[in-house]
Amino acid sequence: MGKHRDIPPWCTIAGTSFRVDAFRFLRADCSHWFLTHFHMDHYQGLTKNFCHGKIYCSAITAHLVNMKIGVPWERLQILPLNQKITVSGVNLTCLDANHCPGSIIILFEPPNGKAVLHTGDFRFSAEMASSAVLQSCHIHTLVLDTTYCNPQYDFPKQHAVIQFVIEAIQAEAFNPKTLFLIGTYTIGKERLFLEVARLLKKKVYVGAAKLRLLRCLQLPEEDMQWFTANEKESHIHVVPMWTIASFKRMKHLSHQYSGHFNLIVAFSPTGWTFGKGKKKTPGRRWQQGTIIRYEVPYSEHCSFTELREFVQFISPEHIIPSVNNQGPESADAMIALLTSDR
Repeated sequence: MGKHRDIPPWCTIAGTSFRVDAFRFLRADCSHWFLTHFHMDHYQGLTKNFCHGKIYCSAITAHLVNMKIGVPWERLQILPLNQKITVSGVNLTCLDANHCPGSIIILFEPPNGKAVLHTGDFRFSAEMASSAVLQSCHIHTLVLDTTYCNPQYDFPKQHAVIQFVIEAIQAEAFNPKTLFLIGTYTIGKERLFLEVARLLKKKVYVGAAKLRLLRCLQLPEEDMQWFTANEKESHIHVVPMWTIASFKRMKHLSHQYSGHFNLIVAFSPTGWTFGKGKKKTPGRRWQQGTIIRYEVPYSEHCSFTELREFVQFISPEHIIPSVNNQGPESADAMIALLTSDR
């Protein structure tokens, strides 16, 4: 029984035997495993040999799990969006989580009448605020993505950051030999580089492997036309986030490109760039020689203000923080921040 104690409360759904994003805690006594989205910290522990029942997820996530991990289709059950279904006697509804492609928020309505809303990773959006399902359902327990549950993380809306990046590219593009790099994860940040391409009317180089991945994301054809696997077709390149994490790494990159480009401008898009004491701007610029690096607070998680707004909107009886939750004390501190009248 030792292992059972280890399953954190944000991976279980009271009133059911379901598990959410809990593949590090695989056990034979559960056969319904939910995956909110295809990010490593949520599917960790999942391998192609998974044999503990069914994995329930969105269509996009199912394609990624099959393609990248090799889990066979017969183990995967696709959950529809915005439609109430029943799994093993439990009603559930999935909504778009506005995080990365395929990410979902799941509303569980067990027979005991105590509804559980599990956000996975999410960013509160206008669509959620107008969702009839969320407006009408009384939520007993909210399992909440508390990634940025700290007043210092009050970063701007995504559209403001996208506008900043576009204006920065236009300002730096006076030199025709400028290479622009935009950092990204396996999936995530697509909206940023897609909007950049669309508004600047320039293709974005993503590489063959990334293009294969993007084809899994069910993007419309008018979006896909902006991506190319031919690096000569574009001077805006999408690269893994870690490659532009420091000037040292970027110097290494600049040697590879030295024949074609003599200035590199990189954008590192993450909410973590918005730490203590930083001015509330949609981006900051550093330069070392022929390398320019922007940190832009483009986040696919809620800002602190959005978290408070979401909690007020849902008004649950109980909150279980799913990130930075080291136990009752840290959970209570986060809940106090989210529910206090300030």
